[in-house]
Amino acid sequence: MPSATQLIRRDHKKVEGLFDKFEQTKKAEAKKRIADQVLQELEIHAKLEEEIFYPAVRKHLGEEDMLEEAKQEHEQAKKIMRELKKMQSEDEQLEETFSELVDCIKHHVEEEEGEMLPKVEESDMDLTEIGDEMLERKEELTAQMRATSTKSGAGRKPAKTARRRKSGRAA
Repeated sequence: MPSATQLIRRDHKKVEGLFDKFEQTKKAEAKKRIADQVLQELEIHAKLEEEIFYPAVRKHLGEEDMLEEAKQEHEQAKKIMRELKKMQSEDEQLEETFSELVDCIKHHVEEEEGEMLPKVEESDMDLTEIGDEMLERKEELTAQMRATSTKSGAGRKPAKTARRRKSGRAA
């Protein structure tokens, strides 16, 4: 099982890969899909940090200033994310607002990986246990988001899927 800090770094790497994919993509609809995927990844990641990781850091290390700064960075990112959620693929501000989010997240990651994670790794925190808790919660949150997007029909074409299933082919 990965440690808490390994999970955090893995999430950071995944989102940074999606940032690159967004940059390389030309079609507006594809950019919007990637942006939506980034938003989902970041929502889950932020909840894991806020519900599990940051409270554990506070309990074991204190570090109130560092945690307060991380919380403020999360709030700034969430504000931008709310704006992005409202946008459609044809919105002219999509790329500019996404770029704002990228800058915000890159700054947060740089500080977290450069300051907080090394301090945590040098501590006596049980990062494996915290990682297990984070992984379990991540699975719950991912399942909830999938259920919500399935109910809303987001990104699905029910008619084609229904026809395929009736014909016996895989969806």
